[in-house]
Amino acid sequence: MPERSEWIVEAIKRFAAESPENALGTATGEPAWDEPRVGFAGGADPIFPFLQADIGAFLWTPADIFRLTFPRLDRPPEALSVISWILPQTEATRRDNRAARDLPAERWARSRVFGEAFNVKLAAHLVERLDARGFHAVAPSLLSPAWQWQTSPRYGFSSSWSERHAAYAAGHGTFGLCDGLITEAGKAVRCGSVVADIPLDPSPRPY
Repeated sequence: MPERSEWIVEAIKRFAAESPENALGTATGEPAWDEPRVGFAGGADPIFPFLQADIGAFLWTPADIFRLTFPRLDRPPEALSVISWILPQTEATRRDNRAARDLPAERWARSRVFGEAFNVKLAAHLVERLDARGFHAVAPSLLSPAWQWQTSPRYGFSSSWSERHAAYAAGHGTFGLCDGLITEAGKAVRCGSVVADIPLDPSPRPY
């Protein structure tokens, strides 16, 4: 039976709302991100081996990174889930960046540094929450020391785990002609994900 996912969504949203780490690094403590959006994908979803075959053998499936992180645990792909979130840029950041011409706006640049630091803290927080409930979890690109940059034979610059593709698998949106992920919150987002041995109902993937 799938676990209920509401507590995971609540944990992610509450951490973003209450953590002082969700900030642009200014004296005012202005938030780096708006409320996160959360989606789920099954570890046995055929999209993952398809992406691996298309992008390169180095690209992990959920089962690959889970096995690499927990080699003593025997978990079939069906027992795994990908928990994916997107962190939308605030209206103030998007407004400033629309007006920028030669360089990114300061808020945008700060979100790239301080906002991504929060993204890592969010991943660690979720891993801890899952562990407290008896589940094993890993954040493939944000926390795993095994993650590294790679080169795809077809697409060039790549990595062991793609947060954008994990977000796509979890129903957050689709890709535009410029290769960017288009979500319901737009393209001005950061992505993160955790793979865990918790069975969850996958989110609809409309595209």
